[in-house]
Amino acid sequence: METIKKKHIVIAGATGLIGTELTKKLVDNGNTVLILTRSPKNVDTAYIGKVTYFEWDGTFTTWLVREVEKCNVVINLAGESIASKPWTRRRRMQLIRSRLGTTRALAKACQYAKNKPEVFLQGSATGYYPLTSEKAFTETDSPGTSFLARLTNNWEQVAQTEVPESIRLAIVRTGIVLSNKGGMLPKLLAPIKLFVGGWFASGKQMVPWIHINDEVNAIIHLAANSNAKGAYNLASPNAVSQKALVKAIAKAAKRSAWIPIPAFAVRMLLGQMANELLLNGNSVSPQKLTESGFEFTYPNLNNALKSLL
Repeated sequence: METIKKKHIVIAGATGLIGTELTKKLVDNGNTVLILTRSPKNVDTAYIGKVTYFEWDGTFTTWLVREVEKCNVVINLAGESIASKPWTRRRRMQLIRSRLGTTRALAKACQYAKNKPEVFLQGSATGYYPLTSEKAFTETDSPGTSFLARLTNNWEQVAQTEVPESIRLAIVRTGIVLSNKGGMLPKLLAPIKLFVGGWFASGKQMVPWIHINDEVNAIIHLAANSNAKGAYNLASPNAVSQKALVKAIAKAAKRSAWIPIPAFAVRMLLGQMANELLLNGNSVSPQKLTESGFEFTYPNLNNALKSLL
């Protein structure tokens, strides 16, 4: 498993769940980091003075070119949170613009840069694949037809067509990230602690999960590995059903979970978002990632939860 040291790295989306932990690891390893963010107030105060940060609205500017020219690595994780608000028409447009627009701006900066970065690491998601549990999808499989699948496919295509060919491009299709600092885990844990936690509908829908430490280490590994190109699935080799996930969380929290939440109730509240994020799922294989030399620290769900709870 490879790592990065003494590099200059530009990160868009560094104030999110993944980006915050990634920045910490990179700085601790002796790298210098420039954060591009819409929310400077969200930059981790523990790293003020250790990182440089610019407020950036996701559009192309000449100063962006100058900053890209100074760096070795560009990491693009920028994008509005998928699950924080219901998918109204306005929200769907925000999700699209916040991903495609920022990727296009960073790619254009790379085009104009006289000294180009060595690698461009592009964020994506396992929502790229069809919503079915019939198989474990690999990077060679075609995208699905859901809104999230179309969004991630278009997101990836912007990077693939507009990042200069001289720059190595690696795309990370991330699953559900388990962390005690945000994301799905705290949202599932809160009702479980009150003894009202449960799964959605049958609970048979698969969840491609990954521990936050493995997520960060995998991103660094792919950025450092000169042979890493194209798309990679970032998910544990042991996907589980949603029901199994909820029960495992309850067990780790020394609680019980036994209340299935009816599908119609979730659809009434969240509409299309419920169908794609909660009532359906998929399973993906990280075989390409492991073949590149990456080793999971937490391939097992129970061990992952034990480290977080």
